[in-house]
Amino acid sequence: MDFRLNEDQRTLQSAARDFLSKEVSSTVVRSAFDSPDGDSPELYKKMVELGWLGLAVDESLGGVGYGPVEQAVVCEQLGYRCAPGPFFSTACLAVPALVSLGASDLVGPLLDGSKRATVIWDPESVVDAQLADGFVVVDGAVARWLDANEVDVTPRGSVDGTRRLSSVTIKGKGRELGSSEQLQYGDEARAVDLMAAYLCAELVGIMQWALDTTVQYVKDREAFGRPIGVFQAVQHKCADMLVHTETSRSAAYYAAYALAKGLPDAAYATSVAAAYCLDAAHSVTGECIQLHGGIGFTWEHDAHLYFKRVTTNRVLPGSADYHRERALRLDPAR
Repeated sequence: MDFRLNEDQRTLQSAARDFLSKEVSSTVVRSAFDSPDGDSPELYKKMVELGWLGLAVDESLGGVGYGPVEQAVVCEQLGYRCAPGPFFSTACLAVPALVSLGASDLVGPLLDGSKRATVIWDPESVVDAQLADGFVVVDGAVARWLDANEVDVTPRGSVDGTRRLSSVTIKGKGRELGSSEQLQYGDEARAVDLMAAYLCAELVGIMQWALDTTVQYVKDREAFGRPIGVFQAVQHKCADMLVHTETSRSAAYYAAYALAKGLPDAAYATSVAAAYCLDAAHSVTGECIQLHGGIGFTWEHDAHLYFKRVTTNRVLPGSADYHRERALRLDPAR
């Protein structure tokens, strides 16, 4: 069995890496972080033009016609750059939700960039609500679509200025889209699994950045006349970061592959990946700050941007504890 990305996927990976290295600098991220709404409109427009919002959407709906693995490839590169904007809430939350509900007329405007959206599971903790033109509401047995004028958005004190959380008060009844079964956090919900797989891929990118940055730093930083990377305690921490990152990568991409192929263990694989990646990313970004010493704690260093992104991701619906319990229930060996 070949566990590597295929040629098309490697080409996509390289193109995404090159594009983001040019378009998403620390200045861009920090500008969005400090902006009134956490947005980066020009970056988002360019991602729409590249077709990234519809990578895993069928061509009949206006998408590119690839699958979850290709979407995960792009999410990893976005994580590596800690890219700001509503890509995650729109492409990784709202689009899978609407596709699963068969709401094709609502998918098109999201893919062409004319509208942005997010999903409401908990009205007190909604991702990028301040940027959304529409909302998929998971409330009881029926999922609904609400336009922005049918809700009131109240910003919360978000740790990550590039992925903000808000409270949303629903005023209108909206449009019924059908059963919310595929959007409920349970044992069998493909749309939710896709969202978790994409989040895992982003976390892998974040961990890779933290690992790369830390290894370079411990090579350059000297103490007692030697690079601190020669000290065994530092080496052990870097080795742990590497293990967490590579294990997360394997878990995340297998989850995306299992979903793409419709394998029987897809839901189990996704929960295993989410449970591991959410905790691993917190550890890796935390160690990145620790190994940078005093500079790692400052506002001037980018390490805090990545740590804050992970911290926000850990409080989204579908926590590590939830996925551990779900994985136990779905374990094929039981």
